[in-house]
Amino acid sequence: MFDWQHYREVIDQFGPSSVIDVLLIAALIYGALRVMSGTRAMTQLRGAVILFLIAVVLGRAFDLTVVNYIVENSLPALLIGVLIIFQPEIRRGLDRLGRTGVRGLLARPDASDVLDAIARAAGELSRARHGALMVIERGTGLRDVIDTGVPIDARVTPELLEGIFYPNSPLHDMAVVIRDDRVVAAGCVLPLADTLPPGEAHLGTRHRAALGITEHTDAVSIVVSEETGAISVAVDGRLTHIADEQRLRTVLEWLVQRRGALRRERQPEAVS
Repeated sequence: MFDWQHYREVIDQFGPSSVIDVLLIAALIYGALRVMSGTRAMTQLRGAVILFLIAVVLGRAFDLTVVNYIVENSLPALLIGVLIIFQPEIRRGLDRLGRTGVRGLLARPDASDVLDAIARAAGELSRARHGALMVIERGTGLRDVIDTGVPIDARVTPELLEGIFYPNSPLHDMAVVIRDDRVVAAGCVLPLADTLPPGEAHLGTRHRAALGITEHTDAVSIVVSEETGAISVAVDGRLTHIADEQRLRTVLEWLVQRRGALRRERQPEAVS
């Protein structure tokens, strides 16, 4: 039978200090989820929570003594495991907290300056005919891809991107991964597309990689052809040719800043 008296006693003891306590814990959890959102570790945590809940339900439903004992005594080990699994995300969150304060930790950086920098860099690389491949992380974490490259963790600027893709530089042949307002890593290896779009059989490895990463994730890839200087954007396994950096800026704004509407509305058609 449901014990209303117990919950009534709990509510009666709920005072101003309890409200502050709950709000503080909620803010900490929210900040942690913001830091870990979209990472591979977040997927691992989701899997661990599902497994834990299944164990709890089965243990209670079938009175499994050993399972119940493990569940009840595994919380300290789980807390240590969370700290180990989320070590990179915790370090990144503390670094952002130190640089920008609590407001910067909870708020998502303004994408406008980042998109301007990417578009300007792509325009300069196009005019110089320097090949480039930039990947913007959105909802799906790209930790597996980032781990194949060289950590950078620097603010996105046109000069940084142009320097990375300067011919014969150590990292110019691979991809750059951009998360929020940071170049997370360079020299990253991307999966190649299994098939090419009709009429695009001439595309090289750089374009195949741009398509490949968008077939497996919701990332946006910007690729600059070394042979022609042409700029293209890949998303959802489709390649769109872009006329110039102004048009690129418009398309990126649609894909990145309005990604919540991306599933419901059509993308603007690029002028080739």
